[in-house]
Amino acid sequence: MSMNFGVSLLFAGALLATKAHAGCPQGQEAFTSCQIEGRNTEVFVCFDDQVATYSYGPIGGAPDLFLSEPVVRVDFAPWSGSGVSIFESVTFYNGDYAYNVGGGFDRPFSEEDMEHEPRRFGWVEVTESGEHAASLECIPETVSYGFGGGIYDIKVAAGLTWDLYSFTWVSDSIQPTPTSILQDSQYESVIEHCLPASEFSLGGVRMGDPLSALGKLGSPETIEDPDGRGEAIDRMTLVGMHLDIFQEEVVAMSTTSPSWEMPSGLKVGLTRGEVIRLLGRVPDGYTATSQSFTAYVCSDNPVPDPEWTMVIDFGQDKRVERIYFVSLAY
Repeated sequence: MSMNFGVSLLFAGALLATKAHAGCPQGQEAFTSCQIEGRNTEVFVCFDDQVATYSYGPIGGAPDLFLSEPVVRVDFAPWSGSGVSIFESVTFYNGDYAYNVGGGFDRPFSEEDMEHEPRRFGWVEVTESGEHAASLECIPETVSYGFGGGIYDIKVAAGLTWDLYSFTWVSDSIQPTPTSILQDSQYESVIEHCLPASEFSLGGVRMGDPLSALGKLGSPETIEDPDGRGEAIDRMTLVGMHLDIFQEEVVAMSTTSPSWEMPSGLKVGLTRGEVIRLLGRVPDGYTATSQSFTAYVCSDNPVPDPEWTMVIDFGQDKRVERIYFVSLAY
């Protein structure tokens, strides 16, 4: 995103950042703030070079809710660079709830526009488990929003790049591979993406490993008929990962911890954009904003039902929540 919008535009943004500082924690500055329409409440989003904070509560009083997030990790969506208005937002997550707070103003396109204070606007959107829960509008004259620099510059200085396709930040340390990890597989003239068998591994534990190779990890527990097929499996529960074993062989793996990493570097906690960069492209049938990705194992002799499947689930924070491998052979 280019920040060269001219002195007049930056000046217009600076005019809007005059009222929020009193509500920020000591040492922080305001990203945006406002009083809420129809309620005796106010919201502040503030930041310094380490932490971004969210507070919501009665005007002039102690906040009912206060959240904080490292500024390099916080879900900040910068202005797209187009449109009649400039606006940005930050989303904070608290359990099943997400609080998206934004502020903006109409762009001045002429000297006449500059003679009048631009229209200001702001909002708080609340979701629960990804579903809409509440929409709050700001009283326009109370909106404080200063465009330019701020959280954006801190993220860029930390080696992050905004990805317009996935609407997530991508670490510059994650570089695209010369060739995509996802490969083309064809069955009966239908071409799909597949994943090499070597990628079906987490922390060195691989799909298809014999039980005898897992002795140092612990002992499995027998689970009777977990999927209603009348078959018992052995399940090994590790810190942040489950292994399912059938007929002395690993047939399923699931992790919710960043400690268990695939050979390519895919792991829990990565943003959707970082996953796409590591894969090399978006899997067939999905988009850069999908809530999950699925890929099948590559085979020398393609079949309609490949033996192994990988599923990557993303949480509401647009980061990997779970990685799951399963064999259809048991």
